[in-house]
Amino acid sequence: MASEELIKGLNFALNREVSTFLRYMLQGASIKGAEWEAARQMYLSEVTDEVGHAQYLANKILMLGGTPELKPDLTPPPTDVRTMLKNDIAEEQIDVKGYMELAGLAEKEGLVDLKMKMEDQAADEAGHAEGMQRLLG
Repeated sequence: MASEELIKGLNFALNREVSTFLRYMLQGASIKGAEWEAARQMYLSEVTDEVGHAQYLANKILMLGGTPELKPDLTPPPTDVRTMLKNDIAEEQIDVKGYMELAGLAEKEGLVDLKMKMEDQAADEAGHAEGMQRLLG
C-alpha cells in the first residue's frame, strides 16, 4: 500500500488531467479562423493524450489501495486563442513540476514503475508546453 501523501498527489494529478482534457475539448471546439487551425487541431488531438494520463492515474490509485476522487476545475476557458495558449503553457509547466515531485515520492516508496511513468508524463507535458510555445511564435 502506498503512502497517503502519494495517493493524495496522484489524486491531485488525476484532477488536473481531467480538468485539462475538459478544457482542451472546449477550447478545440471553440477556436475559429484559419490562422488558428493548427491550435485547434493541437487542442483536439491532446484530448486523447490527457484522457490516457487520467485513466492511468485512476487505475494506479486503485492498484495502490486508494480511491480516485474527481473534483475537476470547471472554470470556463478563455475565448482568446493567445490567452488560451499562454495559460495552458503555464498549466503544463505546473504539471511537469508535479509529476517530477510524484516521481520522487514513488522512488522513496520503491515504486520504480510509477517513478518512471511519472517522469514520462512530465516529459510529455513539457512537450505540450513546447508545442504551444511554437504556436505562439
